[in-house]
Amino acid sequence: MLTVITDAASLAAAQQQLGAQLQAALNQASEGTVAGPGGGFAATLHYGPALDLWYVYQALGNRHFNGFGTGAPQSGKKMSLAAEINFPVEDLSRAISGVFARDDAGRTHVLHRGKIRGGKALFFQHYRGTRVEADDGGKPDTFALIGTLDDAGFPQQMRDFVQEILRIKAAAK
Repeated sequence: MLTVITDAASLAAAQQQLGAQLQAALNQASEGTVAGPGGGFAATLHYGPALDLWYVYQALGNRHFNGFGTGAPQSGKKMSLAAEINFPVEDLSRAISGVFARDDAGRTHVLHRGKIRGGKALFFQHYRGTRVEADDGGKPDTFALIGTLDDAGFPQQMRDFVQEILRIKAAAK
């Protein structure tokens, strides 16, 4: 059984591993502007043409913000987020959709609660990926499995998840 990670040091280590994996695969860095629900912000965008995915990270108060988009970033143009997956900085936060969980072998998995615009029920109604159960602070819950951080194929797993989010959003319209 998977167990949701809640201690600050392990969450920081998992976020650092996630960023390192993605930046190694998305190795074209450029400065740009990301358009989001609260407006836009300047950031370093990491892009990989093989995956046609870009990634941006920011530490925002109680969460690690990880934004994703598709298509090569273009200078002077605001890039729209396709998905964002945030993780708590410490403790357990069911209001934040991203989850790091550990299995019995000590491997770290990246999970998602399914909370997107439109709601969790809509997400799981349309989600075609793998679902897993994890101990969520003493309470079992179902999550979408994004991938395993210890797997060299994690960046592809993340790209597939972002594509699945885009598909779900299109199906919901």
